[in-house]
Amino acid sequence: MSKGKKYCIVIMMCYIVYCIVDFSIHTTSAKEITEGIAKKIIRLHVLANSDAPEDQALKLKVKDAIVVAYEEVFAGAKDKKEAEELINKNKEAIRKTALQVIREEGYTYDVTVSLTNCMFPTKVYKDLTFPAGYYDALRIQIGEADGKNWWCVMYPPLCFVDQTYSIVPDDSKEQLKELLEPKEYGSLFADSSTEVTYRFKIVEVIQDIFHINE
Repeated sequence: MSKGKKYCIVIMMCYIVYCIVDFSIHTTSAKEITEGIAKKIIRLHVLANSDAPEDQALKLKVKDAIVVAYEEVFAGAKDKKEAEELINKNKEAIRKTALQVIREEGYTYDVTVSLTNCMFPTKVYKDLTFPAGYYDALRIQIGEADGKNWWCVMYPPLCFVDQTYSIVPDDSKEQLKELLEPKEYGSLFADSSTEVTYRFKIVEVIQDIFHINE
């Protein structure tokens, strides 16, 4: 094997190692940021009885009633711990609010209210994007809870943003900024349509060395 080919192999191996390490660092960083955000917020998770149109419509009415009834309650929480205490304190009241809507709509479904930890997909509010991951959540299960679900960020109170334009008010952003670390807060403004990719330039290196394109 010529010295030129050996040199090329060494370059390729070094670059592969570099890319693997670089990818690992970025992946770990993103995971840590997501976990950091999850430790400071609480989601609202409402599950419909089924995917039937009437059950899905009922789910949204229950969601609306709870959001309106507890907007000021959760807005007053100073931190996540206090928000959790408010949830535990108001569990039965939240259940009664949901049941009242269900009964008024003519259904006999029962409701289960719990504070749990579960997986959520990415949530986008126009200029804010909350990453997918495991979050603590106020979960409201209607009937069999076999239908599609609805979710938002309950604390800080982002369930109460403009539902038409998904505009997060400045005071909610300020509260987020106070709760999160600078890197965590900054990551929320990343463009959700942008994917982080790693372009391996080994092919370019090989082409340059062997003048493949000439």
